[in-house]
Amino acid sequence: MEKIFNLNALVRKNINALKPYSSARDEYNSETQDMVFLDANENPFNTGMNRYPDPHQLKVKQLLSKIKGISTENILLGNGSDEVLDLIFRAFCEPNEDNVITLPPTYGMYEVLANTNAIDVINVALSNGFQPKVDAIIAASNNKSKILFLCSPNNPTANSFDASKIESLLKAFEGVVVIDEAYIDFSNEESWGSRLHEFPNLVVTRDTFKSIRFGRN
Repeated sequence: MEKIFNLNALVRKNINALKPYSSARDEYNSETQDMVFLDANENPFNTGMNRYPDPHQLKVKQLLSKIKGISTENILLGNGSDEVLDLIFRAFCEPNEDNVITLPPTYGMYEVLANTNAIDVINVALSNGFQPKVDAIIAASNNKSKILFLCSPNNPTANSFDASKIESLLKAFEGVVVIDEAYIDFSNEESWGSRLHEFPNLVVTRDTFKSIRFGRN
């Protein structure tokens, strides 16, 4: 019998217990077109920049949904992928208790964020051909391994990881698999975003405008 993956079981208990912050825009979202929210200290005079933006970024998400073929419910926007990576740590990793797995040589920010969040790092070096060593990764993981980071195309080796190896890890790793596609615009490979519906433990991070601004953040 195939094991059913329960993503909620990986989320930190205090995060699961959080009640989302609700602003006036959430409560009056059908009437906000001509409303002035003085409690938010908004300028009542129209200057083009006198309103706080939609906290849910719905219009932007709707546009991205059409471009990327991903439902708005599966889109999280951040200030560059580094912010999103940090949020993933904070959502799934208990400080001074859990660990994450990285595959050096790879993007150094994973370890920086782990240190910032008091999370241990297990390093499993890539093969001589700069590919993930699936068996070694699974052997190195334990019940405290919450996240596996796969940077593909990889920084700094520039190669994409073999799709069959990634799929094997998605099926075998018992935590969240983050595929960092910050440099996907320089690759001919298809984004794993098109397969989010297949793997409940899959997270794909991207810098949407990478091809325009040539920078990570």
